[in-house]
Amino acid sequence: MPGDLSQWVMKHYDPEISQLVIPERGKIPVDATSVHRIWGLPNRGRKVCYENIADYSSKMYKIFKINTKGSPTLTSWCKMIKDMAGAADNNFLRAWLAVAFSCFLAPTTSLNIFPRCFHVVMHMDAITETNVCQFVVDQLKLAFAGAGDKNTVCCCVMHLVVSLSCSLSFFP
Repeated sequence: MPGDLSQWVMKHYDPEISQLVIPERGKIPVDATSVHRIWGLPNRGRKVCYENIADYSSKMYKIFKINTKGSPTLTSWCKMIKDMAGAADNNFLRAWLAVAFSCFLAPTTSLNIFPRCFHVVMHMDAITETNVCQFVVDQLKLAFAGAGDKNTVCCCVMHLVVSLSCSLSFFP
């Protein structure tokens, strides 16, 4: 994703009204409905539990035989997924979801898997009953609330860019 485009989109996102505000062109809603329309993620049900809970970290480390202190790097985590050799089981899905949350839905500036996602991925059978769309919107608002003049934020900037791209045909 081009850095200039990301920066431009970030400057035009208003977290208070949850919209991209395009001067002299209009506003593009950035809400749970737009996240669902673009990504097809679950848009109903309970709130995503996104907390670092030691019990869930221990369970994930045990499942994936992680013996290191601290969270695994994304590189080592993805190698672990690759080494699963196409297994289509719950552990593969858990590992994949951890990457999706850590890199896409709620990315951080860290190059490690983010343990806050472990609770939601441990309960992956309930993910379709969890409002992931509202979670993405909440993460955007939270990231921009403290962003100030920073050039980076920890959230799904990709959704802002795709929202703009999908809406371009609606502007005169």
